[in-house]
Amino acid sequence: MIYVLLFGAQGWFGGWLADRNLKIIFATPGIVLATTFVTFPFVARELIPLMESVGIEEELAALTLGANGWQTFFRVTLPNVKWGLLYGIVICNARAMGDFGAVSVVSGHIRGLTNTLPLYVEILYNDYDFAAAFAVASLLSLLAVATLIAKRMLGGRSGHGVVDAELPVKEAA
Repeated sequence: MIYVLLFGAQGWFGGWLADRNLKIIFATPGIVLATTFVTFPFVARELIPLMESVGIEEELAALTLGANGWQTFFRVTLPNVKWGLLYGIVICNARAMGDFGAVSVVSGHIRGLTNTLPLYVEILYNDYDFAAAFAVASLLSLLAVATLIAKRMLGGRSGHGVVDAELPVKEAA
């Protein structure tokens, strides 16, 4: 709702945006903003603990040796967190694919312009086109399975893989 209050026709920036013929609400930029706002915490949830565990010693060493901020980021920080970042992006993608609430508010349900797959399933269902709604929902399910497979494959590299627990071994008497 904050995006509607900020960027809507009667919002704080609505008049300024209208004067410049820019559309955020009921357009693709609004969908991107809402999806980013809803899904970004999934990436942050992966990166923050990883970056805290890695520490800043390597970045400080790079800065001491004369690297600038961008060089330090691309040559030290990013390689240290690349698997966690990729894992967070996969989780973010999974959440974004099924996002309905935030996108529904800012998209306006404009057919052929601001539809996402979950919104399209709702439209088809409301039009009593159950076969098409089922087909699109099945496509979403296949995308979810592909995302789970990608998450599982990346899990071991990012430190989130399933670790085999040691089972107690009975000693022979």
